[in-house]
Amino acid sequence: MAKEKYDELIFQLGDLAREHLAESKYAPRAMEGVFECEDIVLQVREEVTALEQQLNEEDTAFQDFLDQQEVEKAEQQEMIRKFRTAVAGVDARSREMKKKISSLKSAFAYQKRSLKMAEDKHKELEMREGHDVGKIVLSKEMLKKSRLHIMREQRHLEELEWDFNQILTPRPGQVGAQGILAHRRILEMEDELEARKAQHEQTMKDLDEAIAAKEEEVTLAEEDLDGALYHLGEEAYAARVPHPQLNPLYSKLDKSK
Repeated sequence: MAKEKYDELIFQLGDLAREHLAESKYAPRAMEGVFECEDIVLQVREEVTALEQQLNEEDTAFQDFLDQQEVEKAEQQEMIRKFRTAVAGVDARSREMKKKISSLKSAFAYQKRSLKMAEDKHKELEMREGHDVGKIVLSKEMLKKSRLHIMREQRHLEELEWDFNQILTPRPGQVGAQGILAHRRILEMEDELEARKAQHEQTMKDLDEAIAAKEEEVTLAEEDLDGALYHLGEEAYAARVPHPQLNPLYSKLDKSK
């Protein structure tokens, strides 16, 4: 109990010394350590504030994007309703093809990542098993097949995208062209929304993690500051630095031992 009382009084003394001796010629040497810790606490807190501002700005920007999409979507849908007969001819086919293209793009991205991993493994194999010509040749053949497969998939994807664009590109003078173009824009907006949403979620996740890490830094910096104030209090007590605000604590500390 006496130790707890002593620690509490030393902290009080450190706080008072910081408040009343910062500019004094009697300031203990430990004061510099307190200043350094305070600077660090302020800096890290400012970094937390800046990250929180980025978080809010990103959230606002995403909401603005959604609002803009809603406005444009309403305009495009009005145009689609006006030329619904022309749009009906391309709606089902274009949406089915768009879904297929999206699926192929996901598969293609996975295949490219797999090829990169296979190429890295081949390089490692050449380093580790360079003496085994058979293994190296077999690995090269597998890489060659993978590359050819990816090239074919890429051509197939490009052909589908070309067909998709043709469906949604009205002929010169085609009746209802405005409706088809509005439908095309709606599909583009769906892709934009998907991409922007993924970006937003990743950005918010990254910022949340960065803020959590910085808040841990704040806690550690504040603990260091507490230690510096405690050390300042001990030094002030040992020297019994004269000051009307500090003097009453010296006798209390004497009794707490």
